[in-house]
Amino acid sequence: MNKRLKIILIIICSVICMGAIAYSATVTLREFTFDEPNALTKWNKMVLNGPVEYKLLVAGDNGFVGALSEKTCSAMYYRLGFKLKDYPILSWKWRVNRFPDKSAAMTEKERDDYAARVYVIFPFLSFSSSKFIEYVWDKDLPEGTVMDSPEGSNVKIIIVRSGPGDQDEWVSEKRNVYEDYVDAFGSEPRWKVGAIAIMCDADSTGSVAESKFDEITIASQI
Repeated sequence: MNKRLKIILIIICSVICMGAIAYSATVTLREFTFDEPNALTKWNKMVLNGPVEYKLLVAGDNGFVGALSEKTCSAMYYRLGFKLKDYPILSWKWRVNRFPDKSAAMTEKERDDYAARVYVIFPFLSFSSSKFIEYVWDKDLPEGTVMDSPEGSNVKIIIVRSGPGDQDEWVSEKRNVYEDYVDAFGSEPRWKVGAIAIMCDADSTGSVAESKFDEITIASQI
C-alpha cells in the first residue's frame, strides 16, 4: 500500500467514525429551564391536601421554580408521552431551604413528607394500576434507599440525596430512570411515561417545607 492511499484510507475511516459519533449523540426530548415568564403555563397543578405555593423566581439571569408548603400537599406536573427506553435519562437541579419537621411522626404515613420530590409517572387506567418512580431528597434517610410509598407498592421512592445540604448551592442530579425502574419493580416498564412532576409537601407532619427546582431535562443518554 503506497503512502498516499494509506493517508486516504485513514481520512475516510476518520470521517466514518466522526459520523458515527455524531449519530449517537445525545438527543434531548425536553428541557425545562424556567427562564421565561410563561415557563409554567403548560404545567398543571394537582392539589392533594391543600395548595402548595409554586412560583417562578429569578436570581440574576437564572429562572427557577420555588415551592413552599405550609401544612399542605400538591404537585406540579407536565404531560408528555414517550417510551422510557428511548429517553431514559432524567437530570435536574434542586436545593432544599427547609425540611418538614418529622420529629413527632409515629407512622410511615406521617413520615411521608419531603421537601423535594421529582416524579416520573406511568399512567394506566387507575392510580393502583399506574406506576410511579419518585426521586426524593430527605434529611435523614440514607442515599440509595429504595422503598414502597405508604400510598402503595406501585409507587417506588428512591432517596437520591440525603442531609441538609447548602441552602445557597444548587445540587445536580442525573438518573437512568429505565435502570431505576427495572431495579425497583423487577421488570421493564409496560407503559409509556405520561408525565413528570415536582412536589414539596408537609401536610402529614403539619409543618413547613421549602425547596427549589431547575433545569429538568429528559434525554436519550448521558
